[in-house]
Amino acid sequence: MPSTSFTRLVFAALATFAILLPGAAFAEERTYLSKAEIEAGLLGKTVVSKNIASGKLSQWEFRADGTVEAAGGLGRATGTWSVRDDGQTCVKMLGRTGCRYWFRQGGAYANADTNQADAPVVAQVRYL
Repeated sequence: MPSTSFTRLVFAALATFAILLPGAAFAEERTYLSKAEIEAGLLGKTVVSKNIASGKLSQWEFRADGTVEAAGGLGRATGTWSVRDDGQTCVKMLGRTGCRYWFRQGGAYANADTNQADAPVVAQVRYL
């Protein structure tokens, strides 16, 4: 059974995404984040990600020692993370490595598999 604080966090995340109108924040051009911006934005912060394809929410904590912890519908997992010089952020977890480019668009944050202007959005991201 999830802890009370985790349950509250999930409800807060749901409320945050409920007010995000689909497409409204993405009317402006994308600005892909630099390595320094990603590190400053992730370290010591809690990030909630909403996968566009599945609609599932997950909570992420990126640590300065290169470890990352994620929690979501399937439980908790830990792994490692790194940022390449071009801003591509990679997470190795559960035997797989996934890499994405983070961007800001119209005051909202998201990520995509490539850093092309028309790359499909993989996840919307909120910092708590």
